[in-house]
Amino acid sequence: MSLLAMPMLVVNMGAEMMFILEQRLKAQSISADKSGKVLNDVAGTMFNKAWIEQLFTPQAVHSVAAVRKIFDRLAHSSIMRLSETSMDKLFDL
Repeated sequence: MSLLAMPMLVVNMGAEMMFILEQRLKAQSISADKSGKVLNDVAGTMFNKAWIEQLFTPQAVHSVAAVRKIFDRLAHSSIMRLSETSMDKLFDL
């Protein structure tokens, strides 16, 4: 597999995660201010300059467990907290 596949994997799955988070925040009637903060925090972490530079360094694709840990940290980079069950469901989607 390509040594440059990780950026595509993380950016694609990260965008999907943000879409799902936004839908769940709306469904739970979370205020626009709090929803915006959550999504901005997650996007800010996902597109942090240092993180992007590290991500675009040629590397082998990480294991599923390592990728899940990346998304667990992304999801929890905001004021929002997910239970382990919710995080499992989010990652499985």
